[in-house]
Amino acid sequence: MPVEVLWSLRDELEELYGNPLDIWRPWAPGVVGHGINSGHHMAEEAPDELATSLSTFLDSAHSKGSL
Repeated sequence: MPVEVLWSLRDELEELYGNPLDIWRPWAPGVVGHGINSGHHMAEEAPDELATSLSTFLDSAHSKGSL
């Protein structure tokens, strides 16, 4: 199952817990993702970057027959 993890770069997530991809890897070995230049409210603060990331991920997963 394809899994994408996106997180905000302007909060303390990485400081507190480390790399989010490393956290998710035990449950989703093929996890992909990256930080987005936003605060906690990613959809409101960086809607274009978020939409682009999700669209690219979903298009890729669909073309591989993963969805």
